[in-house]
Amino acid sequence: MGSVRKGRDIDAGLCGAGFVRTIDGDHVRYILTETNVKTKVSHGAMGDTIGANLISRMSRQLHLSEQQFLALIDGELSEDEYREILRNEGIIS
Repeated sequence: MGSVRKGRDIDAGLCGAGFVRTIDGDHVRYILTETNVKTKVSHGAMGDTIGANLISRMSRQLHLSEQQFLALIDGELSEDEYREILRNEGIIS
């Protein structure tokens, strides 16, 4: 489905990949457990389609290419595989 995903799908994908969701005011924040890797999305966007620009920003924040980010969201990249990418790039140990 290209570089567009529903906010709820991004939420489910991140939570399924080891991220913890917190809601504070206008944003939903995600942080990968036991790391400092994080991203956020506007609370209002959760019911909407998230476009290519925001997907690109979230990908960079999570140290992934857009293709890898979409694979993570779609369940094609596991949490273990994601953590291995982060280890290989020296983001986590």
